[in-house]
Amino acid sequence: MATAAMSPILISTLPDLLSFISSISQSSTLYLDLEGNNLSRNGTLTIITVLIHPTRVTGLIDVQTLGNSAFTTPTSSGNTLKSILEDTRTTKRLWDVRNDADALWAHHQIRLAGVTDIQLLENASRAGDKTYVRGLDICVERDLGLNAMEVQRWTRTKREVKALMHNGIFARRPLDAKTMQYCVNDVLYLPALYSAYAKRTDGQWMKMVMDESERRVVDACGPSYEPQSEAKKLGPWGAGSGSGSGSGKRPLTLEEVLDRWEDQRVDEMERELLGHGDMDDASYWDNY
Repeated sequence: MATAAMSPILISTLPDLLSFISSISQSSTLYLDLEGNNLSRNGTLTIITVLIHPTRVTGLIDVQTLGNSAFTTPTSSGNTLKSILEDTRTTKRLWDVRNDADALWAHHQIRLAGVTDIQLLENASRAGDKTYVRGLDICVERDLGLNAMEVQRWTRTKREVKALMHNGIFARRPLDAKTMQYCVNDVLYLPALYSAYAKRTDGQWMKMVMDESERRVVDACGPSYEPQSEAKKLGPWGAGSGSGSGSGKRPLTLEEVLDRWEDQRVDEMERELLGHGDMDDASYWDNY
């Protein structure tokens, strides 16, 4: 399954920002990802990547350069990036919203709304054990039917930029092409992943995903949220046996055992390659 490569728009001036915001309609769906050094209340927020669906126009908003004006500068119709992010009528979809929501609230007093967390959708749609959530890396590799070259290109960029995160790669200006491609890659396949998981999720589970997505935002904006908590590996529904079929403990199937083994193997490989420096949240959680 190929997805056309996107040439991102780098948004580092107010005129470019206003032009980009004006292209977002209330009926648009926004696929979002945030980057920074240790992205959270304890770190920085430097870049917001926005893929506008269905046009697939993709913007990299340079928050480091624009500062708070990135969120508060209004268009001629009065819209701001803040008002769009907080509007429940504009659908936003992210992969693991928690540290993104935390950083937006802590640094810019923006409370995300209208969010569907695709990580939760994957967990809900999964047949069998739901104990642990999965990371974007492993789901892109497994769930989209990408050819080997597409996977290799995507993972190589991910790996190369992650290896530089301890040097504050997202704070360097001008942004280099590889860093920009990394940002694009984090939203590139989100529409396809959402579609794949939504097709195998019934209405009851979709409502649970929406409710849990909202709860994640509330928790992330709360005073007791811990951005690197080990508990973040756990899904909210335990060992459920399938989409819409309730929950309960049962023996794992062979496929589930192999899935867990593969999750652990990928995680161990990444740890060996990258170690655990001062990276953004993705570097630790991607393979869960």
